[in-house]
Amino acid sequence: MKELSVTNESSGQRLDKYLKRLLPSCPGSLIYKQLRKKNITLNGKKADGHELLNAGDIVNVFFSDETYEKFSKGESADVTKYLKAYEKFGKLEVIFSDENIIVFNKPSGMLSQSDESGALSVNDYLIGYLLDDGTVTEDSLSSFRPSICNRLDRNTSGLILCSKSLRGARFLNRIISEHNTEKYYLALAKGRFDKEGVHTSYVKKDEKNNKLLFTEESAAGAVHIKTGFEVIRAEDEATLLKVRLYTGKSHQIRAHLSQLGHPILGDPKYGSADKNGARRQMLHAYCIKVTDDTPEYKGLMLKAPMPDDMKNLCMKYFGEIEDPLI
Repeated sequence: MKELSVTNESSGQRLDKYLKRLLPSCPGSLIYKQLRKKNITLNGKKADGHELLNAGDIVNVFFSDETYEKFSKGESADVTKYLKAYEKFGKLEVIFSDENIIVFNKPSGMLSQSDESGALSVNDYLIGYLLDDGTVTEDSLSSFRPSICNRLDRNTSGLILCSKSLRGARFLNRIISEHNTEKYYLALAKGRFDKEGVHTSYVKKDEKNNKLLFTEESAAGAVHIKTGFEVIRAEDEATLLKVRLYTGKSHQIRAHLSQLGHPILGDPKYGSADKNGARRQMLHAYCIKVTDDTPEYKGLMLKAPMPDDMKNLCMKYFGEIEDPLI
């Protein structure tokens, strides 16, 4: 028999889904059968699997040790990979943290999520970080695995939202999908920008070149984008912009500025080989305001300081500038 105490990370999860993650090799039909026969109980009582779990709930699984071990074998967490990512990237700046969510200031050059290259990512780092501070354990990863909830391009820096618990994941995914946030970026664009205001367009994805192409509304695959631009400082060679992202298409800001004739400095995909002294695209996810009514997060505003490479280019073009206030 195994007695399991539900952790905060799994709070809010349905019992049947919790059991399927705990026992990945056990058929779902057998899990429901064992629930009916009271071979699996919740807080000492019969359960049907649809109950929502709370931290501290006790799940008893009346299987033999051999049976439990057989059914619990599945895809194991690659803890070594997570700890390696944590060691490689060191202490990322934490902008906000509570028991359900954590927000990092992602440096440029770091993937948000692993791709076919196998390079370590923020997602790997997150789990390594939480393993190191004891928030999660190798065992708890079998029932819930923390994850990033928004993505930034590899060479874009700034705020990246991550879940620590199932409740945190549900909250972040909901406010993102329901647009209950205001998202602001800082961008260094080429030339003197004179097109302030909100711009809308239609784009479609060029899959072969991983690039957005501007198109007509009626075109197949066309997606609406909306971006707001406000000038902070402008000179003939460059403009520092505050950008509000109303829609969330990948590459949206980079493509929209290029289409307006002011590509982001250092962006080879939407700009030119001449990077104007920038070693990467000068785009930074600067501020997120939560506009949701969830009491503990209502009105929350998160800001990630401008990175040094961006500050240095601002000094080059504009001299001293104050930290832009939202």
